[in-house]
Amino acid sequence: MMDLKYFIDKKLAFALIKGGKVIYKSKKQRLAPLIFCLKKHKAQMRGATVFDKVVGRAAALLLIYGGVKKVMTPLISRGALIVLARGGAEIEYKKIVKRILNAAGEGLCPMEKMSRKKSPKELAKILGC
Repeated sequence: MMDLKYFIDKKLAFALIKGGKVIYKSKKQRLAPLIFCLKKHKAQMRGATVFDKVVGRAAALLLIYGGVKKVMTPLISRGALIVLARGGAEIEYKKIVKRILNAAGEGLCPMEKMSRKKSPKELAKILGC
C-alpha cells in the first residue's frame, strides 16, 4: 500500500502514481518535479494520484491544471487546501500551515507570491508547462 509513510520513508519529494504504479518519482525539491511532470507526463496526470512533500498554492494550481484526482502530502498550506478542494481533488495531509515560506524562512515563498490571483492555466503558462 502506497501511503504518505511509504513516500516519506523513501525520502521522495514527488511521485506520480497511476493504476497502482509509480510512473515518475523525484528527490528534487520545490516545483521542478511537478513542472517536469506537466511537460512530460501531462496525459498520465489526469485522474492520477500525486505525492508532493510540500504543497503550497502554486503547486496546488499546477496539480489542478494537470487534472490529478488525489494529492498526498505531509505539509500543505491553507491556500493550497482551498485550491485543491475547489478543483475537486481528494487531499490527504499530515500538517496544515498558514503559508509556505521561502528557503530562509523569513518571508513568503516566491512561487506563492507569483501564484496570487492566477488561475491554474495562467500559472502553468507563466512557468512554461
